Order: sequence, then C-alpha cells, then structure tokens
Amino acid sequence: MSSPALAGSPFDAIRRTRAGGVEFWSARDLMPLMGYSSWRNFLVPLERAKQSAVNQGHDVTSHFAGSRKVSRGRGPAQFDVELSRFAAYLVAMNGDPNKPEVAAAQAYFATQTRAAEVARDASMFDLMRAQIDQLEAAQRTAEEAKAIAAKTDARLDSIEGRHDWFTALGYARLHRIENTSTRFLNSVGRQASAIAKTRGIKPVKVQHALFGEVNSYPAWVWELAFDGRDTGPQPL
Repeated sequence: MSSPALAGSPFDAIRRTRAGGVEFWSARDLMPLMGYSSWRNFLVPLERAKQSAVNQGHDVTSHFAGSRKVSRGRGPAQFDVELSRFAAYLVAMNGDPNKPEVAAAQAYFATQTRAAEVARDASMFDLMRAQIDQLEAAQRTAEEAKAIAAKTDARLDSIEGRHDWFTALGYARLHRIENTSTRFLNSVGRQASAIAKTRGIKPVKVQHALFGEVNSYPAWVWELAFDGRDTGPQPL
C-alpha cells in the first residue's frame, strides 16, 4: 500500500500487481519517468542495478523478470523487465544523478522500501522481544543470558541487513571495519544523516539492546559516509 504522501505519485500510477498480489514496475514504464528517452540509455542504470543485486547476494531473476511489452503501435512486442520494489529502488539509485526525475524516483522508492520493511520487521522484532521476555521470566543464569544476548544481536544484524538498510555498527560489522568506537560511529552517523537528508531519505529507527534507538540508512549512504575515513583500530 502506498503512503498517503505518495498517493498521487506517477511512480505509484505505473505500479502493477500480479495475480498473486505481488507488485512490480515495468522498466519500460519507469524509463520516461526517470528522464530517459531511449531504452539503450536506460539499460545503463538497469544493468548496474542488476550487478548491485548480485553483489549483495540477491537472486536477480526473482527481482528482474524478463517479459514482453505489447507496443502501442503496430510494431512487435518489446523486451521489458518486470522490477520488484527492491529492483526498482536499485535502478533509481543507479540513475543519472544530474536528472531531477532520477532524484524523484530515488525519493519515492527509498520511501516505499523503507515503509514496507518497517512494517515487515516490526512483527519480527516483536517476536524476538517476546522470546527474550520468556527467557527472562525463566530466570536464566547470567552466562545463559549473555549467550542469548549475543545470539539476539546476530539475528538483529541479519534482519537489519536483509534489504540493504543498516545501522552504523551493523554496517561496520558487515564490512569488518575495526574502529567501532562510539565517538567514531557517532561522527559517521552525522555524515550519513547529512547525505540522506540531501536525497530526501528519512532514517528507520532500530531498537538496539545496548545503544537504545538508533538510525538505519541504505548501505550506499554508509558507503559514502565511511569513505575516506580512517577505519583502522582505535588507538589505545
């Protein structure tokens, strides 16, 4: 379901739904809305998006499904790609940054992806919280509680990174960044916030067992925020 603020968006208007209720976007329909006039030029961000999905370990065929689009004229049907929400998000993020239409697409799909994942992850976090409450009620020993907390952190990290959104600590762990001091991560977090703000992306709040409520952003935001920084181990 679209958020109220985006109900009149042209990107919402071209969204399609399969018989099973799964939504998708036609790459051919998305192309002009991102400011591209030719399919040949649009293949550039499309192929980059596919490679990005591969690099992140996603199944490309499930997110980028080849199809045929019937021509409005008398010509033959044209090759098309049915994009999942995540695939459309990647295409937008790999578009020409100089095009205002690309910026609009980035804002739309980032918001759509964030809203969907917040709704999905909320139930998973609730389930994990209930499991932790049951363990506390059973009065586990301190050693058992510590082991459970470690397992919970690992599960939270796996949920956090499923769709390319991370906290500063989660991104640092994923990329084996040695400097994870609070001061350093706070500095990187401020940079990430500034980058996201210029793209119209709002953070997703994530509840962490040690640090309370923290912000999460797309991986590409963290990549820019960490770029050029000394990520080695902090001095003793």
